Amino acid sequence: MKKKTYTHTHGIALLIAGAMLANRAIADEVPEVIASIKPLAAIAEAIAGESVGVEVLLPANMSPHDYSLKFSDLRALRSAKLIIWIGPHFESVLQKPLAQLPDSQLQIAELSGLIWPPEPEHTEKPSGHSHGHPHDGFTRDLHVWLNPMNGIVIARAIAAELTRKYPAEQAIFDQNLEAFIEVVTQLDSVNRQRLASLRERGFIVMHDGYSHFVAHYGLTQLATVQLSGGVTQGIRHYGQMMALGQQVSCVFSEPQLDSKAARQLAQQLGAKSTELDPLGVHLDSVKGGYPVLIEGVVDAFVGCLSE
Repeated sequence: MKKKTYTHTHGIALLIAGAMLANRAIADEVPEVIASIKPLAAIAEAIAGESVGVEVLLPANMSPHDYSLKFSDLRALRSAKLIIWIGPHFESVLQKPLAQLPDSQLQIAELSGLIWPPEPEHTEKPSGHSHGHPHDGFTRDLHVWLNPMNGIVIARAIAAELTRKYPAEQAIFDQNLEAFIEVVTQLDSVNRQRLASLRERGFIVMHDGYSHFVAHYGLTQLATVQLSGGVTQGIRHYGQMMALGQQVSCVFSEPQLDSKAARQLAQQLGAKSTELDPLGVHLDSVKGGYPVLIEGVVDAFVGCLSE
């Protein structure tokens, strides 16, 4: 698939870079921050600037639920100054190694101030197996970064943690945080305007991971094919989706999921289909990447829900 270029955010990404101080490198070494996934790395990079090296641990082209750590990953975790992750119900593979590193981690799902949407009620027992995934019995949507206001909460927490570890760099972190908040707030306002006329148009997602985005922008998600952890719902649920008929304007897939299934469902419903990229698979760089990622999701919604 050809990578998409999000022209709306070019200026925003440049604003983040331009608003940062000319960050000086720490003389002895560049401290290392590891973020589990690209969206967290993009936020961390916006705050750290050039003072702290930020790396992504998990590949974006596969689900964090399914990854197996390599020896090099474990070595990197042990040497990192700070590890940023969502939590054990999202990156289950990190639960055991990070249990031994309590002072080196920032667990995003535990942050106070996060905005949580109402939990959906799943009335039908899912079919199939979840392969022992920790999402079993855990219904909260942990894709918290898809609400830009949560992106700001995460950025504040990262800035505070970086300041605690590197107090000499506080002025840099503070100014980068201020620039990030300004850019994300501005982007959120633009997003609201772009999505306002599409709020009543219904859609289906393949993966149960958009409640933060949907609730924040007041959109109309009618159904999800899979629950968290890749658990497929039963035949009755499929019949309920088919009964939605013309209420469904679009069926959304993801790069790491079966797009063929989404296209087939869309064809049966007479709806359009396109891809969402919440993990930043098609994101070329984490530098200035968070607003690009968010607007990429908005672009997909606008493009597919519009007449």
